Amino acid sequence: MAQPLPTAADLYLKSLKANGVDYVFANAGTDFAPIVESILTSGHTQDIPAFIICPHENLAVSMAQGFYLATGRPQAAMVHVNVGVANAMCALLNAARDNVPVLFASGRTPVTEHGRLGSRDNFIHWGQEMYDQAAMLREFVKWDYELRYPEQAQSMVNRAHAIAMSEPRGPVYMSLPREVLAAPVNLGNISAAPSSPATAAHADPESIANAARMLAGAKAPLIITSRAGRTARGVAALSKLAGDYAIPVVEFAANYMCLATNHPMHAGFSPAPLLKDADLVIVADAPVPWPPTRINPSHDCPVIHIGSDPLYQQLPFRGYRSDLTIGADVAIGLEQLAGAMEVNDDVDRKAIDARRAKLEPELAAARAKRVSKASKPGAAITHDYASYCLNQALGEDAILVNERGCLREAMSFSKAGTFFGPTIAGGLGASIGVALGIKIADPSRTVAAALGDGSCIFNNPVACLQTAVAQDLPILIAVLNNEAWHSVKSSTLQVYPDGATSKSNAAPLTSLAPSPDYAGVARACGADGVRVKDPADLPGAIADALKKVQEDRKTVLLDIAIEQA
Repeated sequence: MAQPLPTAADLYLKSLKANGVDYVFANAGTDFAPIVESILTSGHTQDIPAFIICPHENLAVSMAQGFYLATGRPQAAMVHVNVGVANAMCALLNAARDNVPVLFASGRTPVTEHGRLGSRDNFIHWGQEMYDQAAMLREFVKWDYELRYPEQAQSMVNRAHAIAMSEPRGPVYMSLPREVLAAPVNLGNISAAPSSPATAAHADPESIANAARMLAGAKAPLIITSRAGRTARGVAALSKLAGDYAIPVVEFAANYMCLATNHPMHAGFSPAPLLKDADLVIVADAPVPWPPTRINPSHDCPVIHIGSDPLYQQLPFRGYRSDLTIGADVAIGLEQLAGAMEVNDDVDRKAIDARRAKLEPELAAARAKRVSKASKPGAAITHDYASYCLNQALGEDAILVNERGCLREAMSFSKAGTFFGPTIAGGLGASIGVALGIKIADPSRTVAAALGDGSCIFNNPVACLQTAVAQDLPILIAVLNNEAWHSVKSSTLQVYPDGATSKSNAAPLTSLAPSPDYAGVARACGADGVRVKDPADLPGAIADALKKVQEDRKTVLLDIAIEQA
């Protein structure tokens, strides 16, 4: 008997694996029938990716994001038709705004009512059809395509991977109709060619030479970054440039650990203290380098932007000054700038040494003051103290995913890839999924997620905890619980500093009381859960939780009651 022809689903899965995709983080539906069949007929071989069941679509995309952050290799997420795409939108926006490549796919309701394998056979197939399913997410992906013929599957995946991994990186979308996935492939009609991503961009030498001249002539230069620490190479390049030329570095709204906190030129997390006196600002991959309604550089201070997309073309409006705009991978651009400075005859070493002598003690004193403030327990657990205690217990090798949980000012990091913060999209509900994605990529590392109680609700904690237990991915989840949307109150006070909210003890639309029993939810899902209220108990509770994570391989949720601001 002749062997049955492979289907488009077979070719799709094998093409994913051939492009380095080890995992498909999946939330399945009726459109997955050819995928399910393909997994079984393949015999779960090494030729196709492993599938991780994710009980919520937001979790699936967030886990793919976490895996990429840990490895630099994009993975796939696949969800159910339009309803699944809708549930994944927040996580996709996060990935897009942080330039994280995800090979995102969904099924598409069968087009035909009869006559083909995979035609409509369920009442929802009529209700779930859309005129343009990809329109829901087209603004958040670099490329989208609907598979039309089974022979296209390999070329489609090759192209998706190449586009996702070309700078500026980002998610792509593949729509997969059920009849096409189920259709047999005529192998003689396949002519898929390899498609490699575009190589990382180097800066124009003349632009780098201009930047070096500007830097050599500056008396008070300042570097502001959010994403230079995306790679270890970026951290090293920034550390060398800042150290060699005594340039203070501010990590503002940082997505990554960009510069070791103990680096002599680490200037904290707000540009305000140094920006007004700077005579040159280098924005090293920072979409939002400062809040212009509150502070700006002087009118005669030139600004240089360096990044793979230094104009951030995804953002509809962005009016920051840029006197020199350099398109280059940020690590490469900083290396090129350091190289140009080494051969620049105008570099004044005495002036650099004088700047270093002034800045180092000032910056060290500011760091010491931040740590001293955070390390002191009060009558209740403060946000500062909880952040400090978590950081101390985790040490320098653990990985922390922070989603408006801990205060970065109270923490220290010294190694690349140990801190991941939220994207500028502001889409809550990612941190636990990202932490689980990192854990599956690097099982030997201790991984923690820190988040507020509002963020915890957005994370769909039952889905996340169930997955952590089912997939044996022990992580620490720290919920800093003030029973409130603190960001709503703080943003209102920024707009109305002397308004009614400043005089109110109960700002409208901010309360999350009574708080759910988050620790009980964790226990119900097969994880461990602990509630902590007393500052004296916090260090011990964190140590016990980490021991359970590391030695007993148990996910632990710490519900930390912090005082309300």
